[in-house]
Amino acid sequence: MFSLPYWVSILYRGYAMAKRESYSPERNRRSSRRSNEILDAARALFAKNGFDGTSISDIANSAGLADGAIYKHFDSKRALLFEVIRSFYEPVIDLASETVAGIPDVRGRLRYLIWLQLRAFAEEPDVCRLIIAEARPMHDYYESEVADLNRRWTSLLVQVIKEGQFDGTFRSDVPATMIRDLVYGGIEHIAWGAATGHGEIDIDDVADRLTRLVCEGVETRSARGRELDARVARLEGLVEDVRP
Repeated sequence: MFSLPYWVSILYRGYAMAKRESYSPERNRRSSRRSNEILDAARALFAKNGFDGTSISDIANSAGLADGAIYKHFDSKRALLFEVIRSFYEPVIDLASETVAGIPDVRGRLRYLIWLQLRAFAEEPDVCRLIIAEARPMHDYYESEVADLNRRWTSLLVQVIKEGQFDGTFRSDVPATMIRDLVYGGIEHIAWGAATGHGEIDIDDVADRLTRLVCEGVETRSARGRELDARVARLEGLVEDVRP
C-alpha cells in the first residue's frame, strides 16, 4: 500500500491545520477587529498630521502593535488611506442610491443629494479633508480607487439631472456634467470652512438655497410654471385653512 514519507505527512497535517485555522470564524473576527483598530488609528493620525506627516510606526504605536503587524492587514500606508476613505464612501453611496429611488420628483432628488453631501462635510470633516487635501493631489489619483468611488457618487447627481432633462424639468442645452461640477464645487467652497474647523453650516438652509439657485438656473419655463402653480395652490390651501 502506498504511503507518504513521514516528513510529507507532517507538513500536510500542518498545512491542513493552518488552513482550518485561517477559516475559523473566531480568527476572522479577531482579524476584522484588529483591522478596524488600525483603520481608526490611521484615520485619526492622517487627520491630525496629514498623510506625509504620518508613518507606519505612528499608526502601529497608536494601535498598540509592532510595525510589521500592520502589513498583515494592509499592503502600505497608501492602502490604509484609501481604505479609510472607502469605508466612508461606500455606505454613503449605498444610502443615497436607495433613498433617491424613493423620492418621486427630480427637484426633491437633487435637493437630497446636495443635503447629503453637506451633511458629510458637517459630520465627517476629517474624511472630507483627507479626500480633498491628501488623496486628490496624488499624481495617479484619477486612476485610483478613490477616484472611482467619487465617480460613482457624483454619477447619482448626473443621473438625476439627465432624468430632469428627459422629463422637461431641466434645460437640455446645459450638460449634466457641468451642473454636477457647479453643485459639488459650490458645496466644497461653502463647506470647506466647516471641514477645517472654521465655522459651521446650516445643512438644511444651505441645501434649500443651493437647490433653489441651481433649479432656477436650469429649469425650463414650463417647469417654472408648474412650480408657480404649485405655490399658488399651496397659498390657496392656507387661505382656506384660516378662512372663518
